[in-house]
Amino acid sequence: MLDISILGAALFFATILRSKIKILQKFMVPNNILAGFLLLAIGTGGFGLIETSSERFGNYVYHLLAIVFIAMTLRKSENKSSKSTFAMGLVMSVGTGIQTGIGLIIAYIFMQTLMPDLFPTFGYFLMLGFSQGPGQSYSLGKSWELSGFENAGDIGLTFAAVGYIWAALIGVLVIYYLKKKYYSKTHAGYTSSENQKKGVIKELKEQPSAGNLTTDTAAIDGFSFQIATVIFVYLLTFLFLKGLEKSLLSINDDSKIMHQLVNTAWGLHFIFAAFIAVLVKKIIYKLGWGNLLNNGLLTRISGVSLDFMVTASIAAISIPVVIQYTGIILTMSTIGGLFTVYFVFHEIRRSGLNHPFERIAGLFGTLTGTLSSGLTLIRILDKDFTTNAAHDQVFGAGIAAPFIAPLILSVIVPLLGMNTSNPDLYFLLTLGGIFIYISVLYFIWRRYTKVFKRKRKNRSYK
Repeated sequence: MLDISILGAALFFATILRSKIKILQKFMVPNNILAGFLLLAIGTGGFGLIETSSERFGNYVYHLLAIVFIAMTLRKSENKSSKSTFAMGLVMSVGTGIQTGIGLIIAYIFMQTLMPDLFPTFGYFLMLGFSQGPGQSYSLGKSWELSGFENAGDIGLTFAAVGYIWAALIGVLVIYYLKKKYYSKTHAGYTSSENQKKGVIKELKEQPSAGNLTTDTAAIDGFSFQIATVIFVYLLTFLFLKGLEKSLLSINDDSKIMHQLVNTAWGLHFIFAAFIAVLVKKIIYKLGWGNLLNNGLLTRISGVSLDFMVTASIAAISIPVVIQYTGIILTMSTIGGLFTVYFVFHEIRRSGLNHPFERIAGLFGTLTGTLSSGLTLIRILDKDFTTNAAHDQVFGAGIAAPFIAPLILSVIVPLLGMNTSNPDLYFLLTLGGIFIYISVLYFIWRRYTKVFKRKRKNRSYK
């Protein structure tokens, strides 16, 4: 409970600081990121004013990640997909794939030169930390520790923190550039609201509803029921993975390959959690109990989990580990970040999609931080979400998920290659497979966006 109290206190003080300090309001730094860096500074790895534990905070990140996925998956889907939504899902997948390829290429160069003992999956951290977030980065990294990759969880959290810096700082600079050179010409007089800048909503009439209660409080609090449902799904996920572990090890308990598969399965627990949540939701609606689930309250659960997860992920960073891998972390994140800027500008402006600048903001934020980072950047340009950019970004992320899954699952190949006489072959096969996969996705993206170009052929973004 002490760790939870520390995380809660950090979020509380971050909210107060954001509402009072002008520079934080100007850059609209998310409170969870600010809280994380506050804890990192005053914790054991910083000034040592309070005791913090990377291991314990990392465990919170691992479990909260699954809760975020379960709560989001249990929500009733709003069938609002469109051609532009699918287009954003495609380009998000392509960007994630390119980050994967860049990370693997840079890692391979280091493996052949300066760091011959580098773990073969190190290159995946660029994609995991930037476009997937701290939960996935830590979860998979932690599973690699069981295969001999020391401090992999901490490295994953470091990449996620660097990604947040790109989203929060570089992203805001990108937005200001767009506003000054392009956006202000068609949106003269635009300013962010005080609520957006300070991060607090004082007026009661402006405060949105958190959700509706679906049970009588005399029986059970409605919010308690939503939490109980999420925890129930997480229990099913745990039991499924335990069963999978026993099944795989029963085949050959002495096989390193089987142990690799087991470790990877536990690292991908959030994917299994999402699939099981889909099945549970289908059963609930099939039994006629769908009215018991409430999107608003489930969103609050995922929001609370995400805020605590992001704060814990940054606070759990190990400074000694960062120093040990400074060279490759800076190289990979700088090249990956700069290419992400180029990719987002180049592809969205050529796509013919409407509201290109809002889409640039959202896509960049999502490919460097999380979906919430992308929405935060969109809000700087479109404070009331009057365009369909935010909608397409949210639902596009759902469309992108199955396209991104093969990129994450491809990590199994270099892991299996570790137990062979020629691990480089498995690594290069992985890189080649990812290159082919990205090329196919990019071809589909370019062909798909031709319809938008035809509709807007007389409009220039230059």
